[in-house]
Amino acid sequence: MFYSLSSVLRNQSAIAPPTYISGQPQRKSLARPFDNGTFVLPLKQSFLKDARIMPGTVRMLALLAGWTGRGDKPVIETTKGILAKHLGRGVRQIYRYLQDAMEEGYLLYSCTKNRLGYITGIKIWINTLAIRKSTNTKKIKTRRNQDWTQKADTNKKIILNKGDDAVLWKRLEGLAQSAGFEMPPTAPV
Repeated sequence: MFYSLSSVLRNQSAIAPPTYISGQPQRKSLARPFDNGTFVLPLKQSFLKDARIMPGTVRMLALLAGWTGRGDKPVIETTKGILAKHLGRGVRQIYRYLQDAMEEGYLLYSCTKNRLGYITGIKIWINTLAIRKSTNTKKIKTRRNQDWTQKADTNKKIILNKGDDAVLWKRLEGLAQSAGFEMPPTAPV
């Protein structure tokens, strides 16, 4: 079932009546969408349907969420120019996107400087819990789920020289004679 943007906005305004704040865009007064655990690929639908942030901010955050991989790199070091090049926007617009995402709590960022004090880029910390679907809901099943690693059940402390070799050779000689073989004239003792 497909919904138009106006019907979604009407439904959201019915949930929480908008309160207009002077000096702020009207989208800032909309209610944040309810997070019921649905997602689009690895991104939460509540993040994608959030009308409080600009559409370009959503695109930028989706791009940055992809750059973090599985979340093992919590900090992204980049520049506003690189983000502008990837999104096809200007550096000033990227600054607006970063401010918008920071106001809504999706990321934090700070400028990086070299030892002379020149700004060389930005460090971005993404709130992955607000953007990505949590991946710990399903346990990945392997072929065998074992509690411990299994060891071979051979006893390494068996001493093979436990008995007299003469007794062993007499038994082997009797076995060979019963099978019809002749033993060599000199058997090792």
